[in-house]
Amino acid sequence: MADSPTGSRRRGRPLEERPRHAAIEATLELIAERGIRGLTTNAVAERAGISKATMYRRWRTKEDLVVDAVAALVSEIPVPDTGSLREDARALLRDAVRLYADSRPARLFPDLIAEMARDSRVADAVRSGFLAQRRGALRDVLDRARARGELRADLDLELCLDLFGGVIYYRFLVTGGPLDERLADELTDALLDGIATRPATPDRPT
Repeated sequence: MADSPTGSRRRGRPLEERPRHAAIEATLELIAERGIRGLTTNAVAERAGISKATMYRRWRTKEDLVVDAVAALVSEIPVPDTGSLREDARALLRDAVRLYADSRPARLFPDLIAEMARDSRVADAVRSGFLAQRRGALRDVLDRARARGELRADLDLELCLDLFGGVIYYRFLVTGGPLDERLADELTDALLDGIATRPATPDRPT
């Protein structure tokens, strides 16, 4: 018996999602090729094979499109809950180094950071979207650790969030050093020695 149109549609990408997926992929490709300043919604529409009207219904500005495309690089971040601050923090940092070691973010993010410095609309959108998502996951981990008594009560949580992310960003954007699990594990131990109520004792194989 032939599949009905409805049945076929359920097994594939929903029809209303196909234009968005095509536009997001085209946006990421064009940013990698031309940078954000060289990106236009017309070029995205042409590369994606969709109409300009479809583009403007979904994204009112180029900045909205850029932020949506960057967010698509990062799947929903699972927040670990092992009952241990060290293990939860290590899991999140390992996830971060895997993201930045990937070839596509490596091509896109330096230009995105530069555009944030030039355009406050891009900066505001990235900070309230992609960065807020990553910081929110770590904040949940730190809040639970504080409730369990694993974290010093006098800590500035915003500063802690900057410390956890700052080393990885610096290596990614400036020094070009390796982004791997060793970095995630050693960074976890170094930071927890300073903020935890008891020393972080590594339990991984040496």
